[in-house]
Amino acid sequence: MTQNYRGLKAAVIIMGVLLVLGTAALIAGLIRQAQKIDNHFSAAPARWEAVLPAALAGKVTAIAQDGARLSLLIAQKGTQHIVIIDTGSGDIVGHLRPAPGETE
Repeated sequence: MTQNYRGLKAAVIIMGVLLVLGTAALIAGLIRQAQKIDNHFSAAPARWEAVLPAALAGKVTAIAQDGARLSLLIAQKGTQHIVIIDTGSGDIVGHLRPAPGETE
């Protein structure tokens, strides 16, 4: 009768060891991911400077941010236009202006 239980004992021991190893791997993975998140938020933000060309310069009347994009509403010589800047690099990625003769 003890012969029949040896295989069962071995299976239970092996499964117990696998369960412990799997739990340890899960905890290690969670700790590693938490450290990545902590490093992401504790990193100093990148510094950049955006210089608008003279053709786009004017009085900034409104600012809006959506994700990694910063939109500036600029009033210039009786018209308004929007300049879109990438906040990661400071590059101007877009410029929206009304067609000539279609201003309010």
